[in-house]
Amino acid sequence: MKRRALIAIGLLFAATAAVASWYDDYDAGIDAVRKGQWPTVIQKMTAAISGNGKETNNARTYGNIFINYHPFYYRGLAYLRTGQYQKAVSDFEQTSGPGELDRGSIDELMQEAKSRLAAASTPEPQPVQPQPRPVPVQPAGPVIDAALRQQVTSAIGAANQSLAGARGRNAAATSEYGKAVNALADANQKAATAKSNEDLQAALAEANNAKLFADSAVAPAPVPQAQPQPAIVQQPRPPLSKPTTATGAVLGDTARRVRSALVSYFDGDFDEAATQFQRLTEEMPTNGWIWAFLGASQYSQYAFEADDTYRDAALKSFRKAKQYRKWPKDGLPQKYFSKRIRNAFAEAS
Repeated sequence: MKRRALIAIGLLFAATAAVASWYDDYDAGIDAVRKGQWPTVIQKMTAAISGNGKETNNARTYGNIFINYHPFYYRGLAYLRTGQYQKAVSDFEQTSGPGELDRGSIDELMQEAKSRLAAASTPEPQPVQPQPRPVPVQPAGPVIDAALRQQVTSAIGAANQSLAGARGRNAAATSEYGKAVNALADANQKAATAKSNEDLQAALAEANNAKLFADSAVAPAPVPQAQPQPAIVQQPRPPLSKPTTATGAVLGDTARRVRSALVSYFDGDFDEAATQFQRLTEEMPTNGWIWAFLGASQYSQYAFEADDTYRDAALKSFRKAKQYRKWPKDGLPQKYFSKRIRNAFAEAS
């Protein structure tokens, strides 16, 4: 009968939704951000994105624990700090904002990445051969460099093209587009009233700022339309085998109580789960799985309430689980238990 009970419990575990582990990588990446370990940030955030590529301010990890999840923001920041500017721009275009550690607004970081990318792409100036200096002639008034004025005219033209591109991307309603328009208006005014090279330099700076703002203007992502779901055709279930039918008859209420306890655990109702698993240890006192889930529920209570009574009870349950079951080298399986609980289980002697 014990063998059949173990088989049924194993089937129940296989049917229970597994807890994802992407948030462990995200948590390690956040810690690396605090330490400025940018290669580690890139590695951990890439792993987190592979497990969950959707950013949200309310991402569920396991149970009823939610986090502020923005991996693209931190990976883009790491790319920017390691000189990978094109990758940084790509990640900043995909993020929706900073997470729990705010290292600057998306607009500021995007502008910095694009400025550095443009500077890295500009060829180094070639040395100019010295030319004989003519005898200077005192001008009657301030001299304006014609080449500099042409440079200002070209910069204003480039800014206008970037604004047209932003309109083509339907980004005319963004704040970046508005900043670009204002900067371009200032550039035109300064260029028209320039009386010195310093005035032209100021106009050139405004024109370059207008282009940067226009290039960073991105239209809001469209809201996806709900797609109609195809009708589900119910297939007739094959008749249950005699062993399966007999297993249900033998386990009866025990199987239902195990399922109810597991539902409470994975729904994050750890108080109820602990109570139910405690009762099950009286029915199956040598079942290592039951003791493991009881310990996990008690440790989750400790995590929420910071009461050492729950922690002591959890460690005692984990020791029982090790006593009645031979676990793999890695301890508890990560698809059912979080990293924090697996670490507590490993420390329980």
